[in-house]
Amino acid sequence: MRRFLLIVGCLTLLVSCQSKEEVKQEDATESAHLTIKLGSKAFTEQYLLMKMTALLLMEEGFDIEEMRFLDSPSIRDAFENKVIDLYWEYTNTAKTIYHKNGPGYDSLEAYESVKKEDEKNDIIWLEKSDFNSSWGLIMKESFAKQHQLDSVSDLVTYMSNQEHPSLKMATNDEYLIREDGLSHLEDVYQFTVNKDQLLAVDSELLSLAVKESRVQVAVGMITDSRIEDYHLVVLEDNRKAFPPYDAAPVVQRKMIEQYPEVQEPLEKLSASITNEEMIGLNYRVDVLHQDVGKVAKAFLQEQGLLKME
Repeated sequence: MRRFLLIVGCLTLLVSCQSKEEVKQEDATESAHLTIKLGSKAFTEQYLLMKMTALLLMEEGFDIEEMRFLDSPSIRDAFENKVIDLYWEYTNTAKTIYHKNGPGYDSLEAYESVKKEDEKNDIIWLEKSDFNSSWGLIMKESFAKQHQLDSVSDLVTYMSNQEHPSLKMATNDEYLIREDGLSHLEDVYQFTVNKDQLLAVDSELLSLAVKESRVQVAVGMITDSRIEDYHLVVLEDNRKAFPPYDAAPVVQRKMIEQYPEVQEPLEKLSASITNEEMIGLNYRVDVLHQDVGKVAKAFLQEQGLLKME
């Protein structure tokens, strides 16, 4: 009987050990296959940032779902409602649009401000990049040279001269309504753009609208790689109307606490992106028409963030 009980006890212990090991394996499998939902806004550099993030997190064993949103308000709404777990945001977009605190012109102070404010709502800003996706006034190089326009103030003076016909200006819909948008630009430079002068177009078409002379000037991103390719110039913002828009990964607190391994690869990516790097990546997608995924992967491999195959 004792021998029988001993055998039963050993078998029970063995089954128990196997069950615990199976549970551990199941937990590991569940962790490895957690789906992280990534978001991006509707323009090239955001697609690139989302794709690079996806590739890095897939390397860590996560499944990824990518989602694209029209503009800043729509992606922020999705993020606050936990529709997505992670996306790349810009410091002054958060400071002016979401927090209603007005633009900040010191790069580090703007970052610390949004980081502190969002942390109250369990939104975590990881380390920012040196990539500043700011706005600027863009026009044809030939037009600027012909009329000796080097700065925004030069343009305002030119526009106020009644001998000159009204210039057409393009921007996207978001810039027309945001606090640091067109009304702010008008206040800083003391001028007015009439409604019949304005053309609202998709962000991706702003530089093209200038190139094709549909407008004479556009409010676009200074990191648009087509500026040089289309022989355009960015006018000097001599009164500092355009604050810095440094990009950083923004994540849900619950996710980063549960899966802290997400943080290191993303902050390494942040540290590797400069304005020059992003302009080059945008150029490969927008001008050379290379695939976003292939461009993102090549960059990560060049930076040593992803293994070469």
